[in-house]
Amino acid sequence: MLKFTICLIKQDDRILLLNREKPSWMGVWNGVGGKIEPNETVRESALREINEETGIKLDVIQFIGIVTWHIDGKEVGGMYLYFSELPYDYHYETPIKTLEGILDWKKIEWILHPENRGVATNIPKVIEKIINKSDCFEYRCFYKDGLLIHDEFLEIDKDFEYQSDPKIIEVKC
Repeated sequence: MLKFTICLIKQDDRILLLNREKPSWMGVWNGVGGKIEPNETVRESALREINEETGIKLDVIQFIGIVTWHIDGKEVGGMYLYFSELPYDYHYETPIKTLEGILDWKKIEWILHPENRGVATNIPKVIEKIINKSDCFEYRCFYKDGLLIHDEFLEIDKDFEYQSDPKIIEVKC
């Protein structure tokens, strides 16, 4: 079972990102999320982490898929990926300094810019998939010496979240 969750929160043409002060991805813009606690469902973990890291209390998040990390051909970790879209009239002013780092809205155009080196390497392709309303997917990231050298997307069953966490009742992908 994967040990982490991440959520991308969108509003209009921007995504709420966190520039982390601690490893991993220290000093880089990334989604919000964290470690799944014992006796916590994957979805409960994602909702808790969103609230802890942003103060935003969401009731609905969409399971998008998973991201896995591979080194020397072996899977070494991964996370469940969620997405939420805030209504136009929801006011959330940034930047905000938190214990985790700095939260700020970043325009999708900025995140996807090919010369942008300030975003976690796997985030732009995930955002493109979300924008294009892709089916549930596994995004496999292959690293060598800390650098992403290869990646691939595989379609996964929309019930993957449920299959990997029997406490989940409803899955929407």
